[in-house]
Amino acid sequence: MLELYPDQLIELAFSFLLPFFRIGAFMMALPLIGSNLVSVPLRLAFAFVFSVIITPVIKMPEFDAISLAMAALIFEQLIIGVVLGFVVTVLFQIFSLAGQLAAMAAGLGFAMSNDPANGISVATLGQYYLSMAGLAFIGVNGHHVMFEFLIESFTYWPVGGGFDSDKYYDLVRLGGWLFEKALLMVFPLTIAALIMNLSFGVVAKASPQLNIFALGFPVIMLFAMFFYWVMLEDFLDIFRLFFNEMIGWLKNTWGIRVDG
Repeated sequence: MLELYPDQLIELAFSFLLPFFRIGAFMMALPLIGSNLVSVPLRLAFAFVFSVIITPVIKMPEFDAISLAMAALIFEQLIIGVVLGFVVTVLFQIFSLAGQLAAMAAGLGFAMSNDPANGISVATLGQYYLSMAGLAFIGVNGHHVMFEFLIESFTYWPVGGGFDSDKYYDLVRLGGWLFEKALLMVFPLTIAALIMNLSFGVVAKASPQLNIFALGFPVIMLFAMFFYWVMLEDFLDIFRLFFNEMIGWLKNTWGIRVDG
């Protein structure tokens, strides 16, 4: 007959809770799943099921269940889960930032819409790009890769492994990658809009009687909309390129082996 003593039950419970805190924090920080579109109880239920599945295969360190060390381990798992979710968030924010930069370059920065996922107002083009990125993420099975990424993190970043400052510094450098890719996406439109503005400026200088502002603003907007329409053809390829770069960053920088 199987007998479980109170000390064993407490240890078993905390062995489950440590992965649960990491997975729960990851679900809260992950785009799409971590947005307001998915209720908190549903995210916690999914984290609970996921923790039950992977807890038996996770190597747990020796710990005292009722101690300050356990509180430190719980805090560690929460931070790691948020950090892992932030890595995926950076990929989505590339398209959100690119859309907002493109809107400002085309004179459409005034067109704002409510973001139901985050509860804030953003540029309409930024929200459009973000929605397209979410659809592409699901379409290329990115959510499967992210779950594999989460499981592999227990091998690379084990429970009780401590806080490695180099890993957090890598996140700071990842922010530079975000701005680089967002600027690359809008660079052609920015250069074209600059050339058009300079052209209208020359015309306004040569013929002051013309109302260049009334003429130039709708022309630039029409050109920008045409640019967005042309870009839609390559949007999925652009997303795949950035997604594969993120997978390569995880492999080369953090050593996490995932299939992209």
